[in-house]
Amino acid sequence: MKVQLSKAISVKNYTETVECHIDMEKIRLKGAAYPVLEKHSFPVILKNEGRESVSVRFETKVVLGIPCSRCLDEVPYEIILKYEGESDFLHPSKEDDLAACIEEKELDLDMLVFDEIVPQLPSRVLCREDCKGLCPVCGTNLNEKECGCDRTVADPRMAAIQDIFKNFKEV
Repeated sequence: MKVQLSKAISVKNYTETVECHIDMEKIRLKGAAYPVLEKHSFPVILKNEGRESVSVRFETKVVLGIPCSRCLDEVPYEIILKYEGESDFLHPSKEDDLAACIEEKELDLDMLVFDEIVPQLPSRVLCREDCKGLCPVCGTNLNEKECGCDRTVADPRMAAIQDIFKNFKEV
């Protein structure tokens, strides 16, 4: 969603509350796409902070569908966004994350929300603490049913000893 900032930038002591929403259906990051399962309308407060300077403030909740790290089932993951930023158009700085989302006095709210969500994404998510994951042999979800595959992993350091035991069994 694009939010017009013209008045908030140019009118002294101007404050406006705009009811906004997120247009994104998915968060795409490094080849992965996380669907946005839940998003709500939220107020964005725009305030003139002096000559050619504007502040933006909002708070909202977004629920993403992130795959479980073990079984790949989709897990709802809630992210609370609390943003407060200010941008000076006369003296822009490189650390100004808000300025990167503003083009021709229009705020790209989806880009700003994306920039706020990415640092809050977890490195791994589990559907439950005792998730059994997928069978490494056949790929069956072990939370749903047992597949019966032999999943014992032999220790390569013991291979020579196992060969000796196999030779004795054959006799």
